[in-house]
Amino acid sequence: MSTLTAQIQLRRDTSANWTTNNPILLAGEVAFTSDVFYTGTDQQRFKIGDGVQTWSQLDYVPEGGGGTSYPENLFLTVVNKTTDNLLASEYKVLKVITAQGGRLAVDYALADSDANSADTIGVVYENINNNQEGRIITIGEITGINTTGNLQGETWADGDPLFLSDTIDGGITNVRPTAPNHGVRLGYVVNVNANNGKIYVKIDNGYELSEIHDVYAPSPNNNEGIFWSSGTTRYENKSIISVLGYTPESSANKGVANGYAPLASDAKVDAAYLPAYVDEVLEYANLAAFPVTGASDKIYIALDTNKVYRWSGSVYIEVAANSGVWGAITGTITNQTDLVNYVKGYTLAMNCTSAFAPADNQTYFIGALQTVPFATDTNLQLICPKSGTIKAVAFSSRQTFGSGESSTLALGINGSYSNISTSILFNGNPVNNALITGLSRSVTAGDNIRLRWTTPAWVTKPTFITIYATIYIE
Repeated sequence: MSTLTAQIQLRRDTSANWTTNNPILLAGEVAFTSDVFYTGTDQQRFKIGDGVQTWSQLDYVPEGGGGTSYPENLFLTVVNKTTDNLLASEYKVLKVITAQGGRLAVDYALADSDANSADTIGVVYENINNNQEGRIITIGEITGINTTGNLQGETWADGDPLFLSDTIDGGITNVRPTAPNHGVRLGYVVNVNANNGKIYVKIDNGYELSEIHDVYAPSPNNNEGIFWSSGTTRYENKSIISVLGYTPESSANKGVANGYAPLASDAKVDAAYLPAYVDEVLEYANLAAFPVTGASDKIYIALDTNKVYRWSGSVYIEVAANSGVWGAITGTITNQTDLVNYVKGYTLAMNCTSAFAPADNQTYFIGALQTVPFATDTNLQLICPKSGTIKAVAFSSRQTFGSGESSTLALGINGSYSNISTSILFNGNPVNNALITGLSRSVTAGDNIRLRWTTPAWVTKPTFITIYATIYIE
């Protein structure tokens, strides 16, 4: 019987050439990569053909870190687009950026923004040259690596949570980044060892606040908050002012100039925030008991007279209320000009200082102080000093006649006249007074005021007459 002696050599090539040529391996055909090895070993990685799929479509025969298989690990074959050759010993963190040749393409993840971290997918499990395919781990354990933290410039301990670094591309840290950086949890330190350490990978990207299903905050503004809206049944970004319905007072304005006074424990304003005169009213038996030198910010009361004083800087001055003093009140309203002015209103005098002889059925106009009335409406008018209401007119005359005739008196405001009396009597008395009340004629400051007097057909024609008139305005 003859013996056939032969050697079988399996197909092998570099990872780059396999990817470039991309052949279809026969069913059961084994092909090795000459430059890519299983983690922690010198064993070349290989694929087994199925007669259908190309090299790039086939997965490498799986292995566990350090040569031990972990069937619970979840691997993913990706294309390295970092521009670097990835090393399993550095176990960098990767994110999805696109797809290429039926595989997801990856680059370094970084926790400095949502754009650089939201698509974090896994950790490098084996060496992967730039622009070549290789496996990463998405869930499971990586062994045979340095887990002391020395590679990261940190000190790690068993059980430490691990996070995506916000400063080193693809880096890992045991210090959670703070906002606005992203706290992407990568997994945990299972065992600390410089050569045969182990970590467990299970990536949790977390969420932006606006990514939560019942939160709507598409364009938040500075100093806004998230508040529940029953109308839309969701949380929305709103300003504090819109939520409160008013603008709150700043606490920085409390107890300062041009701000507001705080309340003390008794719910009252403390004396420190009140003017001095509010709580510094000093009482003494009499003026003589006052201090020799007073204070300008205090009020002094003499109890014997109940008078109030202030210190002028040299003497005490009484703080007196406004007062008016009159003598005996006698006569008619026309005699009480000062009293009427002070108590209620004011009066305007319209006097003719010289005697004249009035004609029959003649109209005379009386305005400001004048010698005799004019027969035409061109005399000096009386200017109303302030707005008010004319309530009464007093008309007085002195004459040397009288047999009971009646004359007519009209009130004119800015040239518009209306009768206020048709029975101004001249009955033979040397002085005749007529008080016309019940008037209500509105006037405005600056109005022109006159009286128009119309004489009767005299039975006994007077030889002279003088006229005095007073208008009362409130």
